[in-house]
Amino acid sequence: MFSTIITAFISFVSTNIDDIFVLMLFSSQINSIMKTRHIIIGQYLGIGALTTISIVGALGVSVIPHEYVGLLGLVPIYLGIKAYADYKKESKNKKNTEKQENQKGENNKLEETTDIKDIKENCITTFIKNFINPSVFKVASITFANGGDNIGIYIPLFTSMNLMGIFITVLIFVFLIALWCFISKRLVEYPFVQKNIEIYKHIFIPIIFIGLGIFILIESETITFIYKKIF
Repeated sequence: MFSTIITAFISFVSTNIDDIFVLMLFSSQINSIMKTRHIIIGQYLGIGALTTISIVGALGVSVIPHEYVGLLGLVPIYLGIKAYADYKKESKNKKNTEKQENQKGENNKLEETTDIKDIKENCITTFIKNFINPSVFKVASITFANGGDNIGIYIPLFTSMNLMGIFITVLIFVFLIALWCFISKRLVEYPFVQKNIEIYKHIFIPIIFIGLGIFILIESETITFIYKKIF
């Protein structure tokens, strides 16, 4: 059992060390849209999907070809381009800040007159919205795409284990995902890191996301796969 715990720990850390930096970037974007819970849920969904596919693969069932997993590299490329476009748009709109604040003030007054019935309905749907929130999908998709190559390591790992070993490994993964989210959040809160990420995140996020997407496409041999399919 002790050896299983050590193996699970080493496997997770060695394959997800780069996720710390990705999670730090997400943590730096926490605002009224991107919440901490969205990052945590997305991280669990992404790694949970990788782990599930690996367990199924260990049972001898090929679920998703490696090349198709690599197509998810297009997601961080899109998000990187979008982040840069949003930054440029935000820069142009800074002159209209006062006008936007006045509009927000008017909206707040309208919100105060919201019916109690509407408030109850919002409370009921909050839990569901947490899981279908675009921010959750963003984190989950990048986590899954970035960990596509993990499947090649996890499948042999689970193949060598019995059911109890797989169960223990999954529990270790669950614990380590929470630890990863905690570490990334704490790192971003350091004054030096927080200051520099806040100043340069409009540069860091597009470059890292686009670079990550290109790396995933190349590492998964997806570009070669697409080329052969077309030509």
